[in-house]
Amino acid sequence: MLAPLLLAATLAAAPAEPSSMASLFPKIDGYALTEAPTKYTPETLYEYIDGGADAFLMYDFEELAAGTYKSADGKQEIAVDLYRHKDAVRAFGMYLQERPNNSKALPIGVEGYQGEQHLEFVAGAIYAKLVGKTELLKPVAEKVAAGLPGTREPPAIFKAFPAEGRLPRAEKLSTKDFLGHAFLHDGFAVPYEVAGARFRLFAIQAKDPADAKAMLEKWFALSKAKDPKAKAEGTATIKDPLNGEVDLAWRGQWLWGAVDGSSPNRKTLVQELGKALK
Repeated sequence: MLAPLLLAATLAAAPAEPSSMASLFPKIDGYALTEAPTKYTPETLYEYIDGGADAFLMYDFEELAAGTYKSADGKQEIAVDLYRHKDAVRAFGMYLQERPNNSKALPIGVEGYQGEQHLEFVAGAIYAKLVGKTELLKPVAEKVAAGLPGTREPPAIFKAFPAEGRLPRAEKLSTKDFLGHAFLHDGFAVPYEVAGARFRLFAIQAKDPADAKAMLEKWFALSKAKDPKAKAEGTATIKDPLNGEVDLAWRGQWLWGAVDGSSPNRKTLVQELGKALK
């Protein structure tokens, strides 16, 4: 991926244009859009959120539609940004990157949270961000969410993680460079605390069994462990130079396991996760 300054230098500076997502901005009683929502693409996103675009691109961002509602008396404005991603899983992953661990869940779309003068939520493949007077944001967000297409459920994989010791609202998704390794992608991680020990369970969804095998072989080579070669299913404990001791299991298109703090409960929970992945 090109660095922001290099990318900006190599792309022609194109003026922003009206978004094809304009229909996703509903009519709000007492408010009107100041102008047609402005469109930003992966190539121009830096113009809108310079310094923050890389994170969105990691989650396969496709288009941003930015609009502003203004009250009839001209005293209030509410900015609404709709970030469309490749799919609902990646939109939820980007949402998780910015969601504070101690935030209270709002029942908007799949889920949302609110802070002082801002509100974020995710619905389908759209990650929405609103800015304005705090008490005005929730009803506007609910109106916007009602018109967005797509799922109202988080990625199903998170339901496979065991409940025992699971820390609430702290799950993460990394589409690239999972656990710090360029060869690992689409990794889901959930932190746990059991009997005073903290660790993370993870599940990696490969494109297919061949992709899973390629990731597994690179991981074994990096850890200098004995290569499982033709074993289509198995378990191992490996020494990862970045993550220490890793309890690892694999089958089909899935790799899963545990990292971080040691605990006698890790392997049991890894086994439970594996059963749920079936």
